[in-house]
Amino acid sequence: MLRLLRLLGAAAAAASTAPGGALAPGQCRCRAPQPCWRRVDFTPLNTSVGGRLEGVADEMASCLREADSAECRADLNSTDSEFFYTGRVGGFMHTGLADGPVGPGWSIAHPLAALAVAAEGPADVAATVRFAAQHNLRLAVKGTGHDWFGRSGSHPDLEGALMLWTHRMKSIEWHAAEFTAEGCADDSSVAHAVSVGAGVQFADLYPEAEKRGRLVNGGTCTSVGVGGCTLGGCFGPFSQRLGPAASNLLQAKVVLANGTAATVSKCSHPDLFWALRGGGAGFAVVTEFTFRSYRSPDYLTRVGYSGSVGSGKAEDIEATAVEVLRAANEGFLAANQGWNGDINVPVSARFSNFSISLSTYEGNATAALPLFDRLDAWVKSRPAAMQVSGRKVAPPVRRRPQSGTWAQAGAPEGQVRLPWDDPHHDNEIGTEHLISMSKWLTRTALGRGTAEDSDAGLRTVAAALANVSRVGCGGPLEKLCTLPAASVVRGRMGMDKSQGNANKRTRELFAETSQNPVLLETVGFMTSQWHVPSLPQLPRTSATLRSLWVRFQKYAGIEAGEPLHATCAAGAAGNETQAADCFAQWAERRATIVAQLAKLRATMNWHFPTAGGYAGSYWNEADYYEPHWQRSFWSDENYRRLLAVKRRWDPDGLLACHHCVGSELLSTDGNCRLT
Repeated sequence: MLRLLRLLGAAAAAASTAPGGALAPGQCRCRAPQPCWRRVDFTPLNTSVGGRLEGVADEMASCLREADSAECRADLNSTDSEFFYTGRVGGFMHTGLADGPVGPGWSIAHPLAALAVAAEGPADVAATVRFAAQHNLRLAVKGTGHDWFGRSGSHPDLEGALMLWTHRMKSIEWHAAEFTAEGCADDSSVAHAVSVGAGVQFADLYPEAEKRGRLVNGGTCTSVGVGGCTLGGCFGPFSQRLGPAASNLLQAKVVLANGTAATVSKCSHPDLFWALRGGGAGFAVVTEFTFRSYRSPDYLTRVGYSGSVGSGKAEDIEATAVEVLRAANEGFLAANQGWNGDINVPVSARFSNFSISLSTYEGNATAALPLFDRLDAWVKSRPAAMQVSGRKVAPPVRRRPQSGTWAQAGAPEGQVRLPWDDPHHDNEIGTEHLISMSKWLTRTALGRGTAEDSDAGLRTVAAALANVSRVGCGGPLEKLCTLPAASVVRGRMGMDKSQGNANKRTRELFAETSQNPVLLETVGFMTSQWHVPSLPQLPRTSATLRSLWVRFQKYAGIEAGEPLHATCAAGAAGNETQAADCFAQWAERRATIVAQLAKLRATMNWHFPTAGGYAGSYWNEADYYEPHWQRSFWSDENYRRLLAVKRRWDPDGLLACHHCVGSELLSTDGNCRLT
């Protein structure tokens, strides 16, 4: 079947480009620099959007011009800020993805959209959509560029597209009176609702809500855009108590694929509203979201447990991974207080520390202590292998009584600093995203068959992770095995964002969304992520390496004592031969990692398949090559409904993107119609 789709895609790509209007089977969208693109007069579009049509430049253009310039060095250093990329028309949060089973990935200096409309309001959005439809142009829609798939414009599939950039639509409006969604009766009104523009990020919204004593439940990372997160579901720190962001959406203002505006709610265009609440992108371009809000907590309760595997033996590490995951599973189910957390488990001798960290909205820490009893007993039964800090309970994080702000370490008096803000770690920013995999494991998956069977599955996955982390052991890269945690492979195996013990109200809210019902029954989120420093497609010279050398050491863990460190240091100092050798060795290392990750992907999918209701995947953080993605993201039943909505509101597939609803009807690059 995959081969057939590839052949069909190739045939479609070779077919003529449609002159405008609906795509017929075998016809394709127009992209730069095709002749059809060159024939388009963009002046009317630029006029209609107030002159806000602009070219899209690579954010590393300064380095492409001159790698050894102060401007290039400054831009490279800026990439550690998560807002460097998200605030620029050509910027994307993660700059690449490894090669996979269906084609090549991409890296920094990625192909870009050719032109972008920096929209400032719904009128700009509507004009752009109408123009793209009229001239049959490939259209990309981007808010922050945070999407791991590159669906908003960084993937080669979107090279030469027209981009609709909504980042400047930053309006935030709090409704003083009770808010009634479009078409609904007054008795369904909601107090303290807030409407936000498509370009708002949680960094914009959370402080504004806090000033009013309110909480808007959204994502954990503040650079994430409200829009993209919500369309995919948007799980965050309080989702077990309050539901994901999608379940708290009251109304959305949209521009449809035909360029007309509409306001959708459960009472107005209910099918489209349902699809927008977790069905992903591609149904319409949302210009404004309206959410319910909640009382901001007076305190946040945190509990945790941590330790380390002192022996460093693979068998001890794998056994600990299993026990920590099982303890987290039991904890999420037993607490019944809406606990959310981050569970990190060791995957090699270089990642021997493990931890469970849970928090909740005004919870009871004393009641949570027994959650760690089983794990604590197991650790203490293995004194020769384990080192443990023991059970620890963090005191509640409370507001300062005088100012009402949060008493966080390092936060000046009067400053709003929210304990549920979770900025990205700098090793994620401006790096090549080799893999992101997730399996939301159901209670059935973790407990299917006997306990021994479940343990065996977890142990096998833990072993696969450890194998990836030990990549290169033996041979010319043998010293990689002894490097500290800052080494070349960045990965984790953990659980968080559990929905397994959601309260009745949360379950009701979740049931109104279009997400996979399996996600509500999960007890954890198992993920693995690897990032490596991006290698701009620049001349592999000493000047280029000099600009990258600090990043290489920081992200790749090229330690002083490793032969590669001496090679790269000499290259950065001016030795052109050594510089070329440095780049070559890094490319070799990356290829080895990618090969190991392919084995990991197969292992995860084998032991925790989508079929049978054992696992699902979160659309916003899934594997780019997720098998059976329709079922994994939405379930078979929901996908049939979503596909019907897609065909009704975007019948020509103008709003196409990777693994969006209906993308199987298009060529593999999403640009040509198959049927």
